[in-house]
Amino acid sequence: MSAAEIQQPPLGAGATGAAAGKATRRERREEVVRHVEYCPFPRARPDQGLRVGFTRDLSPSGMCLRIDTPEPVGSLLRVTLREVDGKPRLEGIARIVWSSPTIDGGHWIGLSLLEPGRRQAIPTRPRGAASPAEAA
Repeated sequence: MSAAEIQQPPLGAGATGAAAGKATRRERREEVVRHVEYCPFPRARPDQGLRVGFTRDLSPSGMCLRIDTPEPVGSLLRVTLREVDGKPRLEGIARIVWSSPTIDGGHWIGLSLLEPGRRQAIPTRPRGAASPAEAA
């Protein structure tokens, strides 16, 4: 299933509190807690195993996750969003677009889902970084 196929139920009134009065969001968000398995993409080391996070909200193009360990903004993750019964709802690659620490030592991260079959190249290292071949 693609990110665009996530069905969004109507939400109540707009933003409240500090978010009220700011620009409206481009997409509706579904406030739902779901189990998400993730790992860095591509995996470069054996210690980059599967980790678990939980969603705060979902939209057709991304999600907000609560994770235990920090992940660098701009990096790619392979993600699997699971339904309540454990069946995969969405599998794909996502880019971390923002990160914020939580009070209890965890982290909220915002993920932008990359569309499968996208023709644009996805850089896997920061721009300007030497490739292993160039470093030798």
